[in-house]
This record gives sequence, C-alpha cells and structure tokens, in this order.
Amino acid sequence: MKKRGIPFVLALLLAFSLLSLSAMAATAPTAEDLKTPPVISNLEIHDDGANNVWLEVTVQTPANVLNAIDYFENHELGYNQAGYIGQIDLQYSIDGGEWQESGLAVAWRYYEDADEVPRWNGIHETYYLDELHVDSEVKARARYNGADADGNPRYSDWSNVLTLNEKADFTAHDWALSELAEAEALGLIPDSLKGQDLTKPITRAEFAAVSVKVYESLTGTKATPVAANPFTDTADPEVLKAYNVGVTNGISATTFEPKTLLNREQAATMLTRVYKKVALDGWTLETDGNFSQQFKGMFRMPAAFADDASISGWAKDSVYFMNANGIINGVGDNKFAPRATTPAEQAAGYAQATREAALLIATRMVKNLK
Repeated sequence: MKKRGIPFVLALLLAFSLLSLSAMAATAPTAEDLKTPPVISNLEIHDDGANNVWLEVTVQTPANVLNAIDYFENHELGYNQAGYIGQIDLQYSIDGGEWQESGLAVAWRYYEDADEVPRWNGIHETYYLDELHVDSEVKARARYNGADADGNPRYSDWSNVLTLNEKADFTAHDWALSELAEAEALGLIPDSLKGQDLTKPITRAEFAAVSVKVYESLTGTKATPVAANPFTDTADPEVLKAYNVGVTNGISATTFEPKTLLNREQAATMLTRVYKKVALDGWTLETDGNFSQQFKGMFRMPAAFADDASISGWAKDSVYFMNANGIINGVGDNKFAPRATTPAEQAAGYAQATREAALLIATRMVKNLK
C-alpha cells in the first residue's frame, strides 16, 4: 500500500499543480481582451423639472473584460505582467458638437452599488449638463482606461456610438419635417438623397432607391443587384436592385432613363408593385395581369377623384390602393394630379413627384402596411 500510496499522492499533487497553472494561464488577459470596448445598450436624457438635465447611459462589459479586471484585482503579479483596467471613460456630443468628456470618468468609475462595489455593468449617470435639453441630439461612446505594465496610459477601442434624437440632415418644407424624421429613423432615406434638397423633383433612379428601401423594410431582407446589367445608360446599383426585385423595368429593353423625372401616378404604381411583390405569392411584372382581381380584393375602392379621367388606366388600381390605405392623398379640390396632360402643365412641372413626397409615402407605406 505504501509503495502505491506515495506515487499516487505525488501524482495527485502534480495534477493539482498543473490544474492551477492551466487555470491561471486560461484567465490571464490577452492583448485582444485589453482592446475590447464596452457596449452602450441604452441612452436616455433625464430632466428633474428644476433645470437639471443629465444623461443616463446603460453600459455592458463583455465577459472577457470582466475576466481581465478580475485577474488584475486577484493576482499579485497581474499589474506587473499586463497592467490594469481602472475606469470607464465616456464621451458625448450634443447637437452635432465636438466630443466632450468633462471629467465624467470619475463619476462613472465610482458609481457604486449598495455594497460599494464599482459597477462595470448597468446604468450610469453624468453630472448635470447645462447645454443639454430633452430634445437635444446626443451621441455617446465609451472606452476602458488603464495602464500597461510600465504605468503608461492604455485605452481600449471605442465602443459603439449610440444616438438619441437624431436629426436628419436635409432641406425640406416645414410640413414634411416630422415624417422625414420618421423616414430617417426607419432607414428609408437612401444615400443618394441624404444631404440633398428634398423639395426638388425625384428622378427614376432616386425613386428606384426609395423603392428598394421600402422592399427591404417590408421583407426584412437585403436586395441585391441583378448579375447581368441589361441597361446601357446606368450602372446604378440601386436601380439594378429594384430591377432584380422586380418592381421596375426600363423604358426599353436596354435603357432605364435614370434622370427622367417621375409623376405622381408613376410613383404610386412603383410603390404598389413593391407591395404586390411582398404580399402576392408568385407576382411578377410580367404576370401582373393575372393578379388583378386578387389585388382588388385587398382594399376597398374609395370614391373617385374629380380628375379620375386623367389617371392612366394602368395606374388606376395603384392610385386608389394608395389612397385607400392613407398613403397618397389628393392635392385639394378632390384631385389627385396624376400627370401633366397639356404642354402648359408639362412646362410648369405639374404633378411631378418630389423627393420629400416620395419619402413621405414610403414612410406611410411601411407604417400602414408592414
């Protein structure tokens, strides 16, 4: 028994020793751990009604960073080997201003729970900010602040940027601003229209991009450009996405006329095609006629517009579908203004769809039909 017992004890001690060493090695932070940023999951503005306004930020610390912090705090050689993580730095921007810190790191690091343990996860508050208002556009980001083994400052990467009350950057009529803000929040404004004058008429290419955004929002899937471009006058990827989805085609087999302006009945028809593509299984542009009765059964036909005779036959169902669902309204005097029918109307730009109007109907479509 003694001959067997001694080797057994030695083996057991060796196993515990190896286990201890492997556990320490497994928990020692790596360079990537020390670069890992926190995650901002929520951002709020609070006002106590006495002119005291502050930010409330919810921060999550990844498990590998919590492990690193634990390693530094529980190993005597932790600092000498790798340094440490000491606090969370916050930067914020108000109404498009420069990133600011204003000494908030101390407020964050020593925001403690009932047990006086620094909180690396949860809600943290800033000091009162004089320039902050409840409707301010605010951006926030965070990072870990510490030192390396030689005592030199070391920071993690910056976290995600969370934005509250984001204000869209565009020129538009006052009556359109609130819905355009919704369009921005819903992700319906394509890159080609950001920063543009939205009071201007919209082109076929621009409206194709809006249609793609609506399709992606209604389906939750990303559109892709058609592999073989059939057009000789455009290589716009948004046009090729709309063509691939099947909601638009060319003026001819080889031309799209991307810069041609749209009128109101054309806009109604293109967005109605998006809905048909989503709602009617098997629908395509080529088979649209086969779905006429099924489509008409999906809405109650509203009263005819006073200028119903001016609405093209191929556009009528789309115009009234949009009107029945509160997506496109008339222009007054019970008129729809579908298209220009005289040289004078054409010269005056009558019935042209504008960029802001296109984005408004896209917003209503997603809100009313999704």
